[in-house]
Amino acid sequence: MRQVRAEGTRNALLLAAAQVFDRDGYEGTTLATISDRAAVSKGALSFHFGSKSALADAVQHLSCERSRTELLALDDPGAPALRVLGDMVGRLAHRLATDPLTRVGLRLARERGAACGPAPDCRLAWRATLRRTVLRAHAEKSLRPDAPAESVVDLALAIALHQETVRADRADGAWLTGVWELVLPALASPASGALAPTGL
Repeated sequence: MRQVRAEGTRNALLLAAAQVFDRDGYEGTTLATISDRAAVSKGALSFHFGSKSALADAVQHLSCERSRTELLALDDPGAPALRVLGDMVGRLAHRLATDPLTRVGLRLARERGAACGPAPDCRLAWRATLRRTVLRAHAEKSLRPDAPAESVVDLALAIALHQETVRADRADGAWLTGVWELVLPALASPASGALAPTGL
């Protein structure tokens, strides 16, 4: 019972920290603000996380792992890879618009830079997942043969990350459908049938 309660306290602290870091940034966040938001004592916070840096590391790990798991869940080997790629870009953009935990992993990596040490940069996890899907599209011959895989990955990630810029006034992600419809004909092999609507 005590272990379950401790795990609940830790999760509450991580989610509260994600919300506060997302709102105030790393430098603007205090442990007192996080403990207040989580309705957890400062002593309990110190028990689970010895410093703000340790707490930020844990938030980054959780952010990257959850978002990576969500993207991997979309990777249906039976579905056309370019369609999966569109779904991944759409999901990532949606999560950046609506989910503080997804956004904060990106923000903390950017703000903390090399100082975060072993804490992951979510962009690297997202890039690796998108790259696998792009390589599958090449293998399926649904991607234009002259489309370099790394450039396609760069483009897909850039489109998804653009949500951070537009989220204030276009948080529903509706802009993405139009963008993807413009981009897809430039990526798809004409004979592949990949130009069917993606459902973004």
